[in-house]
Amino acid sequence: MEANLQKNLVKLKPQIEQLSVGDRWVLLKWLVELLQQEPQSSQTENTKVNFEAVHQICEQIRKLPVLDSRSPEEIIGYNECGGLD
Repeated sequence: MEANLQKNLVKLKPQIEQLSVGDRWVLLKWLVELLQQEPQSSQTENTKVNFEAVHQICEQIRKLPVLDSRSPEEIIGYNECGGLD
């Protein structure tokens, strides 16, 4: 299924790129749920996620300095009316 999904996502990439960030997030969550429901024949049953390593990585990311303290709207250039400046 993963190879087939990959081919389809490549075909859909132009349409996906036109989605808003929020819609992309919804699509990503839906795809994750879909993949979790399907049996993963390419993975071994003994595959485990090292949650301690994931938490360490997240902690390292949290400690990174903020290089630009502007809000996402300020960075993109939206004004108070929602238009681009």
